[in-house]
Amino acid sequence: MKNRVTLLLALLLTTISFAQDDWQTYKQDNYSINYPAHWEYSAKKPQPSIQFILFSEETSQAKDLFRENINLTLENLNGQSFSLESYIKLALEQVKIQIPSAKIISNTQIKLGVKNAKEIIWTADLGNGMLLKFKQVFTLHEASAYVLTFTSTITDYDAYITDATKILYSFKFNK
Repeated sequence: MKNRVTLLLALLLTTISFAQDDWQTYKQDNYSINYPAHWEYSAKKPQPSIQFILFSEETSQAKDLFRENINLTLENLNGQSFSLESYIKLALEQVKIQIPSAKIISNTQIKLGVKNAKEIIWTADLGNGMLLKFKQVFTLHEASAYVLTFTSTITDYDAYITDATKILYSFKFNK
């Protein structure tokens, strides 16, 4: 029995070690994030506030023409005094104005490293059959708001949420 437990433990540790070797780290001056090697980092900025985008493998878009992704949006709060709650309230109001079909599924207090954060999960019908699900993590740091967003089709969300959550929760501030 002891041999089986020892063998099982060794196999589990080996599996964890190999799984972590397939991950890469993207580092900036004040933050870093880990992501699977089969995901693709892009510095292309479709909007000035987006710092980076991580794309799932290209094959993810074969069925639905949508590539799951995670991005980081950074907003300088320009000396405005926001609590995390007041920032989230404003952000959700903006989402509802821009995307009237948005439906909030959950709004949960979490920790992102040592920082207080909020995790919001919501869905939206963007028209043309594009039904998306979002998992966002919000935190405030040094007079800026950091918003990490995982975006997926509703049908593929469950297939990607485990890796997406690991990616989101790996985000940390270096300073």
